[in-house]
Amino acid sequence: MSSDQTREQDRIANVFIEFQTAWLIYWDAYVNLQNQLYEAIKAARDVSWLAATDTDKLSRLNNSQRELFASMPRRMDYMPLGQINRNLDSAISKLDQLERAMSTEKEKCLRLMDAIQIIQQKIEIAKKELQNKP
Repeated sequence: MSSDQTREQDRIANVFIEFQTAWLIYWDAYVNLQNQLYEAIKAARDVSWLAATDTDKLSRLNNSQRELFASMPRRMDYMPLGQINRNLDSAISKLDQLERAMSTEKEKCLRLMDAIQIIQQKIEIAKKELQNKP
């Protein structure tokens, strides 16, 4: 192998080492966010039950929450090594696919931030109303 080929291989290897580092940082942030989202959902569920003024409303709320929880995406399965494709010929298309997924994810995070702001406003309104009860 020529020194030019060795340098090229080293350059490509370094690019993917840097990518792996970034991916691990992303993964840590993703898992932390997912865990926090589950905690927030559980807390919101508890608050929503306060709207039940009788057992019939409680039952309806519980059924709607069951449907919501059933629609939650499941956690991703680990991919066995036999299914992994390391062909660099498809690297650009895989990077393009990842780039599209990240753009979509960013849009959904912005939507989540908007939803968080709305629910925070509703929390403040509810707290004020509860503090002002006769």
